[in-house]
Amino acid sequence: MTESKKDISNNLSRDRFSEGQNEIMSHISEKIIAFTRHPDFLDRLHSVLDPLINHVINRVFPYVLLCSILFLIMLLVSVSTFIIVVRGSLMAFRSVDMAMTVGFPD
Repeated sequence: MTESKKDISNNLSRDRFSEGQNEIMSHISEKIIAFTRHPDFLDRLHSVLDPLINHVINRVFPYVLLCSILFLIMLLVSVSTFIIVVRGSLMAFRSVDMAMTVGFPD
């Protein structure tokens, strides 16, 4: 019986601790939300992020352009290969069809 009372008291203390912890976390999160919605913070954040984003875009843009050009070249090569294969198979069908209509030489 005494062990079950200790378990119950431990569970109650854990619940009280978790309730207090939840209250603290909700209070801290409300403070953070209020701080981040302040106009001065937003202006400061924009003044830091705008140059950073512009710098990253300027550094990455040549690679994006190069990848786009390579993709277009590969697309053109694939389409031209497809056209060549289709033409070759059509010519083979035409020669078989012509042989069937004209007949095979004796």
